[in-house]
Amino acid sequence: MENILKKFIVLEGLDGSGTTTQLKLLKQRFDDKKIDSFLTMEPTDGVIGKLIRDALRKKIAVDNRTLALLFTADRNEHIYGKDGVLEQLEKDKWIICDRYLFSSIAYQSLTCNRDWVIEINNFPLPEYLFFIETSPQECQKRMESRNEKELFEDIKLQENILNNYDYGINIFKKSKMKVFFINGEESPEIINENIWKILFPMPII
Repeated sequence: MENILKKFIVLEGLDGSGTTTQLKLLKQRFDDKKIDSFLTMEPTDGVIGKLIRDALRKKIAVDNRTLALLFTADRNEHIYGKDGVLEQLEKDKWIICDRYLFSSIAYQSLTCNRDWVIEINNFPLPEYLFFIETSPQECQKRMESRNEKELFEDIKLQENILNNYDYGINIFKKSKMKVFFINGEESPEIINENIWKILFPMPII
């Protein structure tokens, strides 16, 4: 997991922290600046990813270890498969990804052995990791408006997930991955501006 993928950006945070909103705002900003980029997320829209979403929405029941392995399989295809991250990077595109292996450590460690979860997620690291810091209470308020509840939408669980995130990110503190904690309780526009200034400290004309 020491391999760093240049131009690979990952957005992480609790459910309701706004990672998906930032994904779309960043993609729009790259497009506006005419910088070639590729928007993606995990779980993916592939066959395995759709199976994971059904499990999260409780449409199907799978063992916890099976779910963790499904996430790993989906991630493997996401990185190494056709039209995946590596292929897009070879085209010199910036990759903007909503969730990655840090989510597996945070979420699957709730029900599976954490060391095992880390072991099966032996994937390259992104160049940039942005963790959007939002309190479990604020995330809960935002999620109350959703029509469908997923497996992990509970405030006590969110607090445990946050602790797992801290542990998981800390594992890689000696790597060359650039980690930034962003205040997620600002407006989406301010959050986006803060992220953009880190990526491109010099103005792009």
